[in-house]
Amino acid sequence: MREPLNPMTAHQTDVRDGERWVGHPTQPHGWFSLTHLAYRVASLPPEARLGFLRTLPEDMLRASRRPTHVDLDQKRSANPFARAAEQFRVAAEDMERDLCFEMAYTTVTAAARIAARHDPSGSLSATNHLARILRQLGETTAAEQLYQSVVEEALQRGYRSVAGFALTGLGNLAIMRGNRPAQLRFYTEALALAPTDSALEAAARYGLMNHALTVNSLSDALVHGWRAYDLTISQEERAGILHNLASVAFRARFVAEALAGLESALGLARSPRVWLAIAASAAEAAGVRSRTDFLLRLETQGQRHGGPALPFEQGQWLLGLAKGWAAAGAHEASDRFAHEALGLAKRHEFHELAYRAEQVLHQNTATASDLGSYRESFESTEALSETTKSGLARLCTVGA
Repeated sequence: MREPLNPMTAHQTDVRDGERWVGHPTQPHGWFSLTHLAYRVASLPPEARLGFLRTLPEDMLRASRRPTHVDLDQKRSANPFARAAEQFRVAAEDMERDLCFEMAYTTVTAAARIAARHDPSGSLSATNHLARILRQLGETTAAEQLYQSVVEEALQRGYRSVAGFALTGLGNLAIMRGNRPAQLRFYTEALALAPTDSALEAAARYGLMNHALTVNSLSDALVHGWRAYDLTISQEERAGILHNLASVAFRARFVAEALAGLESALGLARSPRVWLAIAASAAEAAGVRSRTDFLLRLETQGQRHGGPALPFEQGQWLLGLAKGWAAAGAHEASDRFAHEALGLAKRHEFHELAYRAEQVLHQNTATASDLGSYRESFESTEALSETTKSGLARLCTVGA
């Protein structure tokens, strides 16, 4: 696990693009204060930490929501160190949404150290959190090592849910690397550890839905996707699920319905990471419908959402624009975005993304009949199973 930056350096790294904060409702200075506080507590001798926490304003670490991926098998600890660590992690998740990944990493590292002596499951959950931040920073090898260490230790200690969340993290890494057998294995193992109706079941189902989409098993994608949708109340998470279910409609040639669903998902998305992924699919569907106005809007809005902090998601967005403009017949614009996506994918070793960008470039030199992966789909509704039909009907209802 790499050492975190000190709070000042982390702050300077995260806010170096000062223009991103113009008009932003949350300025980064508040995040710096919390990062500095967490770093300070973790740096104190263990015996001095409680006294320091008691000097803080009462509302500074007041319990709000709990962070994601906590141990579902254990009640929330009453230990003040465990509670402080959780609240630092809650703040770090807000930092992630603002793309302040280095401050988030420093904060969660401190939270893991604070919880280590008092809350072993919380410390392991914080390590899962660190791996997620590293994955978003593009440091996939380090993230993988952390996830694997959590799986081993959590299973040894009997923290099944913590191990399950680490397995979903490994599944997410497998998606980025294009390793489909590993995706299926990790998400299936996570589902086997998940309590019924839990957040872990939702995460595992979400991953299985994504795997089903990659192998074009549309019926399975709908079954897992709607189950995940029903298990979550978060608008952001529902945006991601609706995005994937709209992808089902797109592959089944329900292009208009898919586009309506994708526009709805964009409206629900709050974080740049989720927005960019949805926009990639929306761009492709917009191209098929010759919605060049929508393509231009996605291009302009995406420039505000992307950047070096989200290399994989930005690559997806660029590839979506390339596919969209290709489907709309604007091959020059398509080539430009495909070359950008290919260059980014090669820098970060996103192998499947690079392959797909090369495919677009090859198709742009071929005949018009070769264009558009949406053609690799069912020929009519008669070929769809009843499960798929009912799943698509529900998508249209929710989208409306």
